[in-house]
Amino acid sequence: MDEEEDSNASETVEEQPSSAGPVKRAKVVEAEPELSSGDRISELEDALIIEKSRSEDLLRRLQYLQADFENYRRRVEKEIGDARRFGNERLLSDLLTVKDELELAYAKAQGSKQNPVILDGVGMILKRLQSLLSKEGVERVPGVGSKFNPDYHEAALRTPSDEEEGTVVEEVRPGYLLKGKVLRASIVKVAEKRPLEEPEGIEEAKE
Repeated sequence: MDEEEDSNASETVEEQPSSAGPVKRAKVVEAEPELSSGDRISELEDALIIEKSRSEDLLRRLQYLQADFENYRRRVEKEIGDARRFGNERLLSDLLTVKDELELAYAKAQGSKQNPVILDGVGMILKRLQSLLSKEGVERVPGVGSKFNPDYHEAALRTPSDEEEGTVVEEVRPGYLLKGKVLRASIVKVAEKRPLEEPEGIEEAKE
């Protein structure tokens, strides 16, 4: 009797739905398949190629920027050098004009027997000026007795002379070089052959 009651009770319990509601089954998350070592190496090699290409591109850009900067630096240095050189050339050229005028005044003062104190003063100024020009690299262009050189001389005229043809026989205005470059060309007179004298017999025949 007791066994039947226990059996009915167990059946009753099994038939009764759970008070917690229907039982939910847990979802099973499928794990991603692991890459083989060969696939992993191939993937790393592809990534390495991409990074290498990116690095090479950045390196090229850096090299272009460096080249542009070097060109810019050289251009600026050249412009500064040109400005400094041209500025010096203009100043030195003006000083040469002052020197010419002082030399002319000194020569006239010597000829007119001016006060020797004044002569000494002008002479000292000329020496100081010449020393300054020499210090800056200014030197005189070869003058009388040298061969005419169109790079250094400007021919004012040709004059008959016993000197060899093309020889500078007189300086109208001296020229100067600045570190080997013409600062001011010389204005000179150049020798040419004297015309040959015609024999007296030919002159009489012409008459």
